[in-house]
Amino acid sequence: MAPAGLAGTAQGRADGQGRAHGWLGSAAGAAGLLLAWEALAAYVFAGRHIMPTPVGVLGGLWHDRSLLWQNAGVTLSEAAQGWLWGNLAAVVVALVFTASRVAEAALLRLAIASYCMPIIAIAPILNIVLNGDQPKVVLAALSVFFTTLVGMTAGLRSADPTALDMVHAYGGSAWAALTKVRLRSSLPSLFAALQVAAPAALLGAIIGEYLGGNSGIGVAMINAEQSLEVTRVWALALFAAAVAGAGYSLTGRVARWATPWAVAAGSQPGTASPGSGTSGPGFGGLAWRALRSVSLLALSLAAAVVVWAGFIKVLGLNPYFAKGPVDVWDFVAQGPGAGANRSQLWAALATTLRDASLGYLAGTVLAVGAAMAVVSWRAVESTFMPVALVLRSVPLVAMTPLITLALGRGLLSVTAIAGIVTFFPTLVNVVGGLRSPAAGPLLVMRAYGASSWATLWKLRVPSALPSLFSSARIAAPGAMLGAVLAEWLSTGQGLGYLMLEAGTGSEFALLWSGVVLTTVVSAAVYAAVGLVEAPVLRRFGTT
Repeated sequence: MAPAGLAGTAQGRADGQGRAHGWLGSAAGAAGLLLAWEALAAYVFAGRHIMPTPVGVLGGLWHDRSLLWQNAGVTLSEAAQGWLWGNLAAVVVALVFTASRVAEAALLRLAIASYCMPIIAIAPILNIVLNGDQPKVVLAALSVFFTTLVGMTAGLRSADPTALDMVHAYGGSAWAALTKVRLRSSLPSLFAALQVAAPAALLGAIIGEYLGGNSGIGVAMINAEQSLEVTRVWALALFAAAVAGAGYSLTGRVARWATPWAVAAGSQPGTASPGSGTSGPGFGGLAWRALRSVSLLALSLAAAVVVWAGFIKVLGLNPYFAKGPVDVWDFVAQGPGAGANRSQLWAALATTLRDASLGYLAGTVLAVGAAMAVVSWRAVESTFMPVALVLRSVPLVAMTPLITLALGRGLLSVTAIAGIVTFFPTLVNVVGGLRSPAAGPLLVMRAYGASSWATLWKLRVPSALPSLFSSARIAAPGAMLGAVLAEWLSTGQGLGYLMLEAGTGSEFALLWSGVVLTTVVSAAVYAAVGLVEAPVLRRFGTT
């Protein structure tokens, strides 16, 4: 028994040292971030009233503490309600998708559309047609729904086939397989999605307040910006980032408590998106998949039109504000001036696609490079990841005007904002993918004397390709929405600014057409990633 006890003691000592190193790395990362912030404020942006010093922001937090708490309660209530309803809806839909592939094929594109809708554009519409805090709750729910749906669906399908076969062999029903095997297997992926959902719900609520509200952090931010109180803007943004980071960390702690088997096994949450499976090659299979895809696309479009029209009809919305499918079709295809309307939309779309593409490319390159550094050097992970989380938690709707002041109102600022939206989900997914190779192949590489660099390029990078494509399904449409956000708030170009002008000028047919076009193009980008994914993964033997 003594050797076992000694081994346990050694393992406990190693775990303690690992935790100590992690805390030291996090502290070093925080210190580095503060030093970089101080240097930028003191030397780069000195005298421009764009970036206050950390001490100034902390002083602003203390000075405005009553304002913070007064508005934080409103925002947290909206975010909590949206988090609850959005995640609950995602779990229910994931269960439906797992039980019925037909339901998934028919409804998946509606779920994708909910993610691809530009919430900054639909927020004014929701503020018109809904009452009180309902628009903010809906926006918070939309912000979390799709990512949780992806995680929950992947988790339900990651169940051990042997365990499922055993349940069926003993006469168990599909319900027994779900409750005894699938739900337990889904918990790590679900908690990973809930971690992302915590800051997302808060940011969704803040956007709703920012674009139409009477109280809350978003309202306080826009009031501070209009009064040119830059320090207060930074203080509010830092407070929101701290709350979002606390939600992320708290969910992670609950996950470690609720899923100790996953932590012990070092498992990575599943990242496969719904509908991302591939079929075997062959002309017959290809023709059948093409026919099936076209049929399901038509069914999904029909369902989307029915839901859209039904939403307006059931709620009895004023047709002056709420435009239906017929109104949008008439605006862009048949009505007077339809040609000019289409030209206006296409020109704006071309600008937005350019902005989003550059932002996505920049964010992905930086994220992949950072992920390689994180996997190659443990010290980088403990130092850099907390900083990345803080940056992810800062509400861009408040920081976009400041980024624009620093970088100008041109392409550089839009690229930076779209790149920030792209960076975090790509980093998290690629880090998980780079760590996904089994122990056996890694031992073989070491036995043959392969360097860390050779192991990275020949084993880890090919293994990370599924995770890269999975993150692209989230990040590529996200870059599109980030570009729309920057255009709406700052640059005066593209679809974002076109929709802003339409809403301000009560041109609601143009506004709804812009929302539909942005949603359709973002969903098409999501689908295009899937088309590229299958042949690439077959080429590298990862399917």
